[in-house]
Amino acid sequence: MDPKLVKRSLELSLKNLQLSYVDLYLVHLHIPLVYDGDDTNVSPKNEAGNWNAADKWDLLGTWKAMEELVDQGLTNSIGVSNFSISQVERICKVAKHKPVTNQMESHIFLPQTDLFEACKKHRVTITEYSPLGSPGRPAEIKKADDPVVLEDPVIVKLTKIYGKTPAQSPKDEVKAAVRAALDADYRHIDTAYNYMNEDAIGEVLQEYIKSGKVKREELFIVTKLPMIHMDPKLVKRSLELSLKNLQLSYVDLYLVHFPIPLVYEGDDTNVFPQNEAGGWRAADKWDLIGTWKAMEELVDLGLTKCIGVSNFSISQVERICEVAKHKPVTNQVECHIYLPQKDLFEACKKHGITITAYSPFGSPGRPAFIKQASDPVVLEDPVILKIAKKYGKTPAQVVLRNLIQRGMIVIPKSTNPERIRSNFQVFDFSLSKEDMEEIDKIKTRLRYFDSMGVMFKDHPERPW
Repeated sequence: MDPKLVKRSLELSLKNLQLSYVDLYLVHLHIPLVYDGDDTNVSPKNEAGNWNAADKWDLLGTWKAMEELVDQGLTNSIGVSNFSISQVERICKVAKHKPVTNQMESHIFLPQTDLFEACKKHRVTITEYSPLGSPGRPAEIKKADDPVVLEDPVIVKLTKIYGKTPAQSPKDEVKAAVRAALDADYRHIDTAYNYMNEDAIGEVLQEYIKSGKVKREELFIVTKLPMIHMDPKLVKRSLELSLKNLQLSYVDLYLVHFPIPLVYEGDDTNVFPQNEAGGWRAADKWDLIGTWKAMEELVDLGLTKCIGVSNFSISQVERICEVAKHKPVTNQVECHIYLPQKDLFEACKKHGITITAYSPFGSPGRPAFIKQASDPVVLEDPVILKIAKKYGKTPAQVVLRNLIQRGMIVIPKSTNPERIRSNFQVFDFSLSKEDMEEIDKIKTRLRYFDSMGVMFKDHPERPW
């Protein structure tokens, strides 16, 4: 960190990396250690066995030497690591090239809120290291009673809701998936307030709209009214929250997510309030028709182009159609080879209502708590495997093609870019009449999301 050594140090790193420049060069820690002429002794110790700090230090001098590296093209940008608020501010007061980031330990037990806000004022980002709490850190700095980030009860609970591991970031995964989908020419994006990912989707939509990669009118954006906002007085406000998250002035389709309202406790983030038994807590009062009338007002106000329902039974759809000013355009339901929804499809068809099939693959990524080891797997069904081999297609492509030929809208879910692209390649072949009939004869019957109905065993609006 002696200013006279800074350039030479980066040149050593560039030689090791076999590069002519780096994209970002950081001051690793704000305290210089003694340099004894040995470039391999990176942590010199004193007699007590601790790191041996240098007698003299000049943090601003070190920073000025860092700035010279930018001017010489040895690095594109510079930053700091493990710096305090005051240290960042001291540098920013005199900097020709401000730090672009401050790399810090940060995780749920050390959120670095004050540091983040202070750096943000200077347009200095925070780069998090040890976001998982560094479970592999050296034994000498571990304590037996240290809390474990990946075992925190809140994190464990959320992993069950999203069907993810404690380490995964659902929002980053969503952004990557939406980009991959748009690049593969998908234009129908389905989300819901309950998924808590509308903001991530909104960021990508704006990124693509502003760059001119896609026009808003080319997109078909669907989101859903959460169960906690089904009180008619809350419906408009709920869509406005979704529109703010999505960074849009309207959606193309707005659905009632489920026919049973949950208690609203004033917390818009508590989308699945629980009862003492650990199940979802249903509201004491419900008014499905009142909710629908509030949905219709959203069409009249131009906040959505059209409205529909999700997970509704035949009788519920028919009750709405009897009084509707704007009929549901679709009923989004679980539908696949083991749950073909024939009766519901025919009943909706009479009213000019389409079926949108979710979980067409049987939701292999569904949460662990609703999985059974004995559950049959849609994409491993012998009939599907045989037909896939015949056409030189994947089982997923055959399953999607089957539903499309039945006259359904299909919304396959994937966060894998290659599968996203593959799922779109279903328009260059057709299944024969014999293939369609063979799939229709599959005897297995299973609703993978049966627990949603079971949870409301005695509720009058239970859809199944």
